Amino acid sequence: MAGYDNLVLDIISSVFSNLIFIISLLLVILVAACFLGRYVFLTRKLVLSTLGVFAVFIASNFIMSFVFSNEDYSVDIAYIANYVVNGMMYIFAFFFYFFAYKEKRILRAIESVICLYVFSVYISTFSQLTVLYLAGGTADDFEKIFFDSLATGPYWLAIILLTFILTLALFLIVYFGFYRGKKYYVVGIPYRILFVIWTLMFIVIPFYPAAFPPELLSLDRRYHALSIMYAVGIITLGLIVPVFVLVSSAERTLQARNKYQESYLAAELEYMNQYKKQQTETRAFRHDIKNNLAITSMMLEKGDLDGARTHISDMLGNVSSLSPQFVTGDDMLDIIVSMKADRMEETGIAFTLDGVADGGLKIRPMDMCSIFANALDNAIEAASSCQSPSISLNIRRTDRFFIIKISNSTSSKVDTGKLMASTGYTSKADKEHHGFGLMNIRRSVEDYNGVLKAESTDDTFTLSIMMPRPE
Repeated sequence: MAGYDNLVLDIISSVFSNLIFIISLLLVILVAACFLGRYVFLTRKLVLSTLGVFAVFIASNFIMSFVFSNEDYSVDIAYIANYVVNGMMYIFAFFFYFFAYKEKRILRAIESVICLYVFSVYISTFSQLTVLYLAGGTADDFEKIFFDSLATGPYWLAIILLTFILTLALFLIVYFGFYRGKKYYVVGIPYRILFVIWTLMFIVIPFYPAAFPPELLSLDRRYHALSIMYAVGIITLGLIVPVFVLVSSAERTLQARNKYQESYLAAELEYMNQYKKQQTETRAFRHDIKNNLAITSMMLEKGDLDGARTHISDMLGNVSSLSPQFVTGDDMLDIIVSMKADRMEETGIAFTLDGVADGGLKIRPMDMCSIFANALDNAIEAASSCQSPSISLNIRRTDRFFIIKISNSTSSKVDTGKLMASTGYTSKADKEHHGFGLMNIRRSVEDYNGVLKAESTDDTFTLSIMMPRPE
């Protein structure tokens, strides 16, 4: 009966171990997207492929059972087989991450596999020492858990269940709190270093009691103190790490949002001012049109064709002034272009507009500012350093897409690969607050199933935005 109970416990432990690995696999990629600014693309097929890990783990469980049940195999060989199986799981993880990332795939996959391993060790050690504390925290408890019944029995089932709960809780927090709501932040380098130190500290601390000689501190006291540290660490982890994340990202995030809100409000204000101006000019034109037509009629009756022609030409000029200077086919884009064109004129940048987006882009005003106000600001910033600054906006359409290209002169060739791959790459001096605009443009474009592409020559940089046409 005891053997049957142990078998049931082993099966349950195996199932939850599989789930822990799968959730950890997904958690790492979500953290990379939400807090490190990595460019990831998770499809349903890719997520479902993680079930392959589950199947391999089940198969490995049968293999390990066979190895342990065969007396011809030593325990050392069984451990080697276990490491080989774990290695296969991490190889699977490497290919999963390789297909999940859209830039620097090999580097990002290696980086994520390392993070997955460190996280697995960290969360497992955390759970082991917590269960040790709850079991009593004595040397006898330590020996019972880690030597007499290593990886089997009710204690290890408790460790695995605690690991599962912690991992699942972290996954749900990141997914529903950040990824699903598309709340992306970029944690600063200093806070990343602090978090790495924190993680390594909790991985190394379990070996610390062995450094004390028994005459100074008994083994029971050492491991009891260690288990208390880990129990308290749960609360500390829940308080300190979120603070690190919020402090690191709040200032940058608020600045970015304020920038877009300011652009949006400025565009709305400009739109209202232009609307009022046009209404005033239209009323004045209507008031004068009868008098002007009467004067023209009198000139024609007198045979003053030249005078009538001149007067009509002046009237047409007044009509033209009522029309917007830049017409893109989208009202909000018209305002943004007009605003930025005024700035270009002030800084001596030549600007040209070619093409119309028939029917409009059907993009939310805030997203319109996020994409085009930001892109034009970047173009103005880059062109300002050139001897012959110029910017062009080209709009073309196909049967299914609008293709919008913003080109600007540059003083040197831009590393577009690094620009598109990095979350904070910038040539500006203020690296703390610049260089994240393109990342936000890309994410806004992708919200509408669009595509963003950058190209550069020695003297020109072009940002291409391909957006699906509204049906």
